[in-house]
Amino acid sequence: MTDSENKLFFFLEFLQEVEKELSMEEEKQVMIEKAINLKMMCDYVVSCSYGDIVLIICMLHDYVKMLDGVRSDIQWECYYREKFLKIADRLSEQIEYDYDAALEKCQKKLEKKEKPGDIGEDAMSLAVKYGGNKTKTEKKG
Repeated sequence: MTDSENKLFFFLEFLQEVEKELSMEEEKQVMIEKAINLKMMCDYVVSCSYGDIVLIICMLHDYVKMLDGVRSDIQWECYYREKFLKIADRLSEQIEYDYDAALEKCQKKLEKKEKPGDIGEDAMSLAVKYGGNKTKTEKKG
């Protein structure tokens, strides 16, 4: 896999972890008030689940990280990047969600998964180490 494919895989894995943790939170609704349509001159109140807002926050952060590796033009760096991060930060603050803490927690889970489950070599070296001491003491006695 290429580096960009690995990053994309990690971001998707992170979103899956976040979504698993939010299954009980999905029932909570977040109200977005004062959404004004200037053309029609009317107000809207938008209702969205807590889980949906968290996924939007994660996607904005992940989108910025992915585009940082692809784009380097001044328009991206000076305008859109900051705009997307401000939206994500504002939403995070309003629902008291810590993206960085969730990302760190997910990375720790992935590290645990990546550790090899084969402990045969460790067990063999311990057996030789302690087995060797046992035979020496038996010979002395």
